[in-house]
Amino acid sequence: MLVDRGDYEWARAFAAGHGLLARRERVLFSPAHGRLDPALLADWILEDGLPVRLQVQLHKLLWGDVPGR
Repeated sequence: MLVDRGDYEWARAFAAGHGLLARRERVLFSPAHGRLDPALLADWILEDGLPVRLQVQLHKLLWGDVPGR
């Protein structure tokens, strides 16, 4: 989970440094719910042209912090 630009930069460098982006491995970047706006993360990914997938915690969007949901 990514919480800020620093996390994003680290994840981008890690994925590139380990050849994950060049091999088109399925790489998921996920914003920490309530800590990083998914739209902002999407903008960073698009600006950098990264071949990664944006994944949000769908259960958090649907039911919030309700236990067991």
